[in-house]
Amino acid sequence: MKTSTGLLLILTSIVTVAPPAAAQAPTPVVERVETHFGRTTRVSLFSNQVVVVAVRSESEDFVHRATLSFDEYMFYLQALERAAGEIGNEPVTSDVEARGSSTKLTLHVGPRAPRVLTYSPLASLKMAAARIDSIVDDLENRALSALPGEYEIERWDPVIGECVKLRQGGEACVKAVQDDGTVVLVQEESSVSMIVARENRAEVILEIIEPEP
Repeated sequence: MKTSTGLLLILTSIVTVAPPAAAQAPTPVVERVETHFGRTTRVSLFSNQVVVVAVRSESEDFVHRATLSFDEYMFYLQALERAAGEIGNEPVTSDVEARGSSTKLTLHVGPRAPRVLTYSPLASLKMAAARIDSIVDDLENRALSALPGEYEIERWDPVIGECVKLRQGGEACVKAVQDDGTVVLVQEESSVSMIVARENRAEVILEIIEPEP
């Protein structure tokens, strides 16, 4: 049986105009939300290796972020997967009510993912659940200890002529950008050049100065 030329043209057009697959958005790995008398602390680890800590209350509203190295991320991911596989049917052994306080832990890894555990800060947890809670504590501390602006600086794509504020004080502008991400900065007041490796940017740079419109 012969296929008509018109049909071949239609099929070719369909294949040609098919849109490319969209980039996959980061997905949560684990998330814990703690509420204590109106103050909410949310700790999240995402598949793009980013830890986010958001704190909300009547007097607070801030977000801390930190990017884990690939090795760090895999360490936490494997630890979470192991603990999730051992968590059992009743991970909370004794849930003593704490007035005004609660914890909600959502696991997006493991055999029963997504799995949601809700308990009070006074609850007794079995070993696997306690390990997960401890891992989230560690992730929270990791994000809170990150230098201010570190997340944004790590993702900065420097362009020659851009200027930054330095942690030591003063300002500097980008003179050159090397292939490995190393930036050559020239301090405005002294004209002294600084060579800053990609992994050391957040230790040297305080803030990226937005250009004036």
